[in-house]
Amino acid sequence: MAKPTRILFLARRYPPHIGGIETHCYELYTRLKTQSDVRLIANGRTSLVHLAWFIPYCFWIAFWAVLFRRVDAVYFADGVAGSLAPLLRPLGPARFILTVYGLEMTYKNPIARALMHAGARACEQVVVISQNSRQIVADAGVPETKIETIYLGVEPRILSEDERAPIQARFEEKHELRFGQDRTLLFFGRQVRRKGMVEFLEKGMPLLDEDIHLFIGGGRNLETDRIATRRRELGIEDRVTLLGLIPDDELAMLRACCDLFLMPNIRVPGDVEGFGQTQLECMYAGTPVVAFAVDALPESVREGGYLIEPEDYAAFADQIHNFLAMSPAQQAEEGRRSRAYIEREYTWQQTAAQYMNLFTGRT
Repeated sequence: MAKPTRILFLARRYPPHIGGIETHCYELYTRLKTQSDVRLIANGRTSLVHLAWFIPYCFWIAFWAVLFRRVDAVYFADGVAGSLAPLLRPLGPARFILTVYGLEMTYKNPIARALMHAGARACEQVVVISQNSRQIVADAGVPETKIETIYLGVEPRILSEDERAPIQARFEEKHELRFGQDRTLLFFGRQVRRKGMVEFLEKGMPLLDEDIHLFIGGGRNLETDRIATRRRELGIEDRVTLLGLIPDDELAMLRACCDLFLMPNIRVPGDVEGFGQTQLECMYAGTPVVAFAVDALPESVREGGYLIEPEDYAAFADQIHNFLAMSPAQQAEEGRRSRAYIEREYTWQQTAAQYMNLFTGRT
C-alpha cells in the first residue's frame, strides 16, 4: 500500500483573517489533509509586522524538512512564502509548488518584486488562478510549461429556510426594509482602492433610483474610512449602509436575499483583481453580479452576471435598473443560472484533485 504524499503547507495568510487567499488556504488544506500527510504552518495574524518572524520560521521548518527528506512536496501558498524557494532548492528533491494570485508579480518595490519572481522561477509548478494572472506570471519570466491554471473552489455556507428566517427578520427590523419588496444591492469583502467603491458612490449612486439601497460590508481600514467620509460628504447615509464586519450567518443570508452583488472595480497600477471570489460566492447563492470588465473579472464572470465596460457608470446603473425591472420569475431564473455556473465550474473537489496531481507529479 502506497504511503500518503507528505506535504509541507506554508500559508502566510490564514483564518481568522478574512480574504480570498485565506479562504483558499483553509479550504484546500481541509481537503488535502483527508488524502495526504499535510503539515500546515500558517499565520492568521493581519499585521504585516508578523512576517518578520513568520517567514524566517517557515524557512527554518522547511530547511530541515527538505534536507532530511521528510516531505515530498512544499506548497508555498502565495508569492511571499514562495520567495524562500531559491534558498531551499539546493537542499533536496522535494517538489516545490507555488500559487500566485497576481499582485506578487507586480509589487512596486523592486526588491520585493525580484524576490517574488525568483521564487516563482525556482518552483516546479506555479499555479495561477486566472488567465489574467497567468499572463502576469509569464511576463515575469516563468516558462509557460511551468504554469498551471487552477480555479478557486467556491462553496460558501447556504442557510436552510428555517435557519435564514430569524436572521432575515432581525436584519429587516433593524434596517427597516423587506427583502423582495425593497430593492437592495450588496458589496462585501476587504476594501481596497481597486474595488472602486468610493468612485461608485460618487459616479454610480447618483444615477440610481433613490429607493435602491446599497449595503457595504468589510472590516475597518483606511479605505473604509474613505468610503464613510465620502458617503457623509455626498449626503447619502440614508441610501448606503456600512455594515462593518458581517457575521457568517448574516452574510449567508445577505448573499441569498439581496437583489444584486456589485463589483465596480477600477484599474489601479500595481494592483490587480486576480480573480475575485466574493462575487462567485453570491452567484452560488443565486444572486447575480454586475461588474466592470477589469483585470480577471471578465474571466470569472463569464456567466452568471453582467459585465460592463470599465468606468461606464451610466451603463452600470442601467443594468441594475434593467435587472430590478424584471419580474420575480425572471430574476429567479437568472439566479438559477448563476448557481448552475458556479456548481459546474468551481468546486473544491475539482480544485483539490488538481493540486494533488501537482504534489505527486501526476499530469
